[in-house]
Amino acid sequence: MKAQSSSVDDNVSNLCNDTVHSFALACGRHVPVCVSQAPLADAEDHIVVRHSEKLDVLAQLAQYPHVARLLEPDAELKQLSRQRHRVRDWLNEGFYIFGAFKVGLRVARQARTLGLEVKGFLDNDRAKSGQALEGLSIDHPAGMPLDNAVVVVASGRHANAIAGQLGAVPGIRLVNLHECLYALDGAGPGLGCEKFAAFVEAPLQAPWRYISAFLRLDDETSRRVFDGLMGMRIELSTLCAESVKSPWDDEYFDRTFVQPRHAARFVDAGAAAGDTLARLEAHFGPVHQAWVFEPELPAYYEALKRFCDRPEVWVFNMGLDEAPSRALYQPALSYDIAGELSSDIPSAITSFIQGVPLDGVVAGKVGLFKLDIEGMEASALRGARAIIERDQPVLAVCAYHRSDDYWKLIDQVQAIGQDYKVGIRLYADILEDITLYFYR
Repeated sequence: MKAQSSSVDDNVSNLCNDTVHSFALACGRHVPVCVSQAPLADAEDHIVVRHSEKLDVLAQLAQYPHVARLLEPDAELKQLSRQRHRVRDWLNEGFYIFGAFKVGLRVARQARTLGLEVKGFLDNDRAKSGQALEGLSIDHPAGMPLDNAVVVVASGRHANAIAGQLGAVPGIRLVNLHECLYALDGAGPGLGCEKFAAFVEAPLQAPWRYISAFLRLDDETSRRVFDGLMGMRIELSTLCAESVKSPWDDEYFDRTFVQPRHAARFVDAGAAAGDTLARLEAHFGPVHQAWVFEPELPAYYEALKRFCDRPEVWVFNMGLDEAPSRALYQPALSYDIAGELSSDIPSAITSFIQGVPLDGVVAGKVGLFKLDIEGMEASALRGARAIIERDQPVLAVCAYHRSDDYWKLIDQVQAIGQDYKVGIRLYADILEDITLYFYR
């Protein structure tokens, strides 16, 4: 690709395609830009813009302050290092975990592997008071002396409300989940094995790719959400979620992208016990046809019982993949780590997960394809290429299992259908429940 310098006064319409130009932002800074149909993977040393009209967004990058901070990666990495050491010093004193549920359970187990003292759980649910989790007592915060205590706020949907609740306690040192996982070098969002540091630092290590991904977004709300997500990563913030978070019940079903005609023919990859289908029908009414895929045996069995009298709902004990595959099921990686699911099938049962390409299983027309399959989303999309090309369904793809999901999943989908538009939404206070929408 040829590199070329453009003067500040160049009209964007005069920029040559597939040529790297020095482009002036409104703030006066110059950045390397290429107008090209190249994938985001090619944005290693310059910004890739598919359509010249997106240069108007790029010129005003200062209006998206967290995305703009990607232009100074070294300074941000130094600040993160200082924050990590401060929080780790606090955690070494011993700490309480606010949230006696899935997120708190993950934190407690990580702390235990590191030999750190967890003094107990705090929870606003008085029904849990006096009980124990992982051998640790659960108490209501009102009855605990928390002055000068260190408290990790471990909640996905209520983190900022909890921080507000505790903020007036004298001397209390609150640590949000992002700060905790980064300080402990813990695993990242979802159930993947990637370190959380990768999620935090990836945008600073590949800033041109992330800015290019930002410029692929096709609505202003998505651009604001992406800016908030960058703040959540490089500031280790949860407060950045406050102004950009959508209601959790809308996850996968945002009406900006999904209409009843799409929802009527639904593929659910990662269906759990059928909860997503139930929520979809609450939003849009009964489906005409649904194909429900759940590889975990206990959840599959519950979904099968739930929909046994619904001939239009087909339930498969399978995962989705690019080609037929088989993997040993690992109960430790189950989404049901808190034991919510009551099933006749034991959760520790040894079994295999069969992976199949959607193209080989579903013959009918698909209107909405939702994927939440623990980092296998890209492979499943490749295995659904024929259906995506044929039916052009709306795609609701979880984007929080891998640190590079924001740009790699866009590349994957647009390699199948270049004219797919892109949106993104956040449904939590933490870096989970993030959905990329692909629509036409």
